[in-house]
Amino acid sequence: MSARLSALDAAFLQVEDRQNRMQLAGMLIFKGEAPDPAAFRAAVSERLLGLPRFQERLNPSLFGLGRPSWVDDDSFDLDYHLSRIALPSPGGHDEIAAHIDHMTSAPLDLSRPLWEVGLVEGLAEGFAVSLKVHHCMVDGLSIIDIFTALLAPDSDLGAPPTRSNPARRELAPVNAQVPAPLRRLQGAAKLLGQAPTSVFNTGTSGPTRRTEYVTVPLDSIHDIRKVHGTTVNNIVLAIVTGALRRYLTRHDAMVDKLHAFVPVNRRPQGARGSLGNQIGMTYPALPVGEAAPDARVEQVVQSVAEATASGQASTTATMMGLLGLAPAPLARSLNRAAQFSAGMFNLTVTNVPGPPGPVHFLGRELELILGATPLTKRHALTIAVLSYNGTLSFMVTTDPRRVPHGSEIADDLRAELESLHEQITLNPDPQGSTR
Repeated sequence: MSARLSALDAAFLQVEDRQNRMQLAGMLIFKGEAPDPAAFRAAVSERLLGLPRFQERLNPSLFGLGRPSWVDDDSFDLDYHLSRIALPSPGGHDEIAAHIDHMTSAPLDLSRPLWEVGLVEGLAEGFAVSLKVHHCMVDGLSIIDIFTALLAPDSDLGAPPTRSNPARRELAPVNAQVPAPLRRLQGAAKLLGQAPTSVFNTGTSGPTRRTEYVTVPLDSIHDIRKVHGTTVNNIVLAIVTGALRRYLTRHDAMVDKLHAFVPVNRRPQGARGSLGNQIGMTYPALPVGEAAPDARVEQVVQSVAEATASGQASTTATMMGLLGLAPAPLARSLNRAAQFSAGMFNLTVTNVPGPPGPVHFLGRELELILGATPLTKRHALTIAVLSYNGTLSFMVTTDPRRVPHGSEIADDLRAELESLHEQITLNPDPQGSTR
């Protein structure tokens, strides 16, 4: 049985090109010794192969005039999708980041199921499991669902893998179709030129990626959140704003504001576990030109509220969905010719919650989750934020040709968090804070 891609899923195929692949990558870092490769293979087989799309490939429509379909891959070979990687010595932070660079730069084979899992050894402490999957198959929230399936209790091992059933397979497309009212496109005109020209959305990205990550205690975020009376997501955006202010000031590239593409979950309650893209897009302003930290936080809170109230999530889902509905040749031409997204936002910031408490894989405790999101042709910076068991990770992905000092941004994120936390310690009731 085949299932056609939703319009939004198909759009993530249309916007990619040979140099800018729409791929999500993640790495799970564990304590302890790496499992035996045979046990690792068995766990992947029994925990992932029953999920939607993991034994399916894309089947293009006739002459490329419609959306592709998911069909069973009759020649599916699990071993093609598995790898065993040894990091070079000393297997620390830099070597982990370099491996994620490679993952995000190397393309998936579009003629096969669109995922890869690796057992990563040679870490200074512990081992890792890497995952790469195409964006037409998952969004940020559903990749966490894949991690959750992989981290199922060991007692679940032994059940034979099955292909996903058609009823479950259809959960994502039903809710990811393009909203019908074309009047929503009227709001798109306001978005097309809102983002200023900056170092992050000027020029064209090449195929190479550089990643750098930093981890911070989630409690520190909560401390700041409580003082300002807002959400973790808003504080994350405020930290990103302050960090980019530091970076732009240091490189004499300051602008008054940046607009971030911030995906929002549009899954109906109870729809966790379905794959596919069920997201909307919002574009709040990040006031990097504002010098006062408290004022930056308040302006971020206001901007997020305005972006949410404006219906941006529905408008942009419509725009992306229409691109996915267009015949492939036309969609590629429109994508090359318009490149409207360069004027809509400057960078991408995703924030996805992971497991709140400790979880295990084959008896080994998970220590850290890292995630990396793709760059589009006209954008050179994404920041992916993941939480797990009291730790928040920021993964900075850049095109090194356009943002050659991207690793500095990770340091700036930590410095901004520490500055905001120190400030609330000295002044626990900032002037004008939202209560």
